[in-house]
Amino acid sequence: MDKTDFTVREMRESDLPTCLTFTQQVNWPHRMIDWQLHFSMGNGSIIEDSKGDIAGCILWWDYGSNYATVGLVVVPSHMQGNGLGRTLMDTVMSQTGARSLQLVATVAGKRLYQQCGFVERGAIYQVQGQLTTQPVPTESNLDIEAIDDTSLNDMQALDACTYGCSRQKLLTAVAQSGKGLIAYRDDKAVGFAMLRTSGHGQTLGPVLAESDNIAKALISRLLCNETGFIRFDLSENALNIKPWLESFGLTEVDKVSLMVKGAFLPSNASGVRIYSLVSQAFG
Repeated sequence: MDKTDFTVREMRESDLPTCLTFTQQVNWPHRMIDWQLHFSMGNGSIIEDSKGDIAGCILWWDYGSNYATVGLVVVPSHMQGNGLGRTLMDTVMSQTGARSLQLVATVAGKRLYQQCGFVERGAIYQVQGQLTTQPVPTESNLDIEAIDDTSLNDMQALDACTYGCSRQKLLTAVAQSGKGLIAYRDDKAVGFAMLRTSGHGQTLGPVLAESDNIAKALISRLLCNETGFIRFDLSENALNIKPWLESFGLTEVDKVSLMVKGAFLPSNASGVRIYSLVSQAFG
């Protein structure tokens, strides 16, 4: 087909069942609840052919005037080779303006993103599986509390200082859809972690902490009474704790590229490190 046979429009909620089939075709674990969360927080575009059939999708998430993430970029295999992925990326780059952009690239998508001006700045490790043993909560000189309306503000402030942008809307939605813990030392927030239903089971992320020990303390408390499937999308900051996670039955199943167009976030101004992402799309 010629590129003139395709048009781009805003994504609608009624498009989500088709988008879900696209991610299922490439063996991504998203369920409808995952698509609904990502759609509700983002800005989506659909590309369709002259018959009105959906031929691809993309979303991006706005974290202020300087930063956004891009994800859920899918063109089904029978429509590939028509330049649709580039059209979708051009649409997002036009919509996001001067913002710096971040995405997580599969091997299949990496070349396209390089052509769009993205450069590789790190790796994300997908570590997951059925818990065979449960971590024992570690003793520490921390006050660890469930995230509530009061501590949610502390969590959002710590996240904003760490990332260098505001993700307030996203973190509120994740807190409402799951559960989380925040760690204090001498009344200062020094880390937090969140767990929610996602994919094949539950996803543990984001995890932000001042140290490996704080990250492990938060993760231990969240998982100590859990069973079933758990997924982490770990940053390179988490490599020291990855063997510890694997000791509970989890396995690294994928390693993908963290790519950036523009300035690289996080800022690290807080001294807090990012251990695990909300999702590969959200960052």
